[in-house]
Amino acid sequence: MKRLIWVLVFTVLLSGCAVFQRKPVSRAVTGIQVEYSQSGSTIHRTYTGQKSMQSVLTYIRLLRPFGPVIPDESEDFTCRITLQYSHGPDSTYFQQGSGYLQIDNGEWKAIDKTNGQLIYPLLLLLPSDA
Repeated sequence: MKRLIWVLVFTVLLSGCAVFQRKPVSRAVTGIQVEYSQSGSTIHRTYTGQKSMQSVLTYIRLLRPFGPVIPDESEDFTCRITLQYSHGPDSTYFQQGSGYLQIDNGEWKAIDKTNGQLIYPLLLLLPSDA
């Protein structure tokens, strides 16, 4: 009986070690490109500084996309935010006006219009770091 208990304990310990060895590679954001277009004019921004990138990432988190939708073609601006990672492919967030968001060529989703309007003031307050 003691031998069976030791075998079970040893097996559990080994399986726990295997889980720690298969830890996924973390992807850190190393740069952000933003292209904002409205009424024929375009703003380009490049961010590599930690504070600037954190501001843009906070904006993306505020959007909280929900439900599939068909975007209204009459929206007044578009914005493309590209996140560049240390490992793996980039992610692209395409915003149509203040109400629609598409992530990595996925389906369009609705976003809160109040939060969606915050991108232009953010870009005015946050010049490129690169």
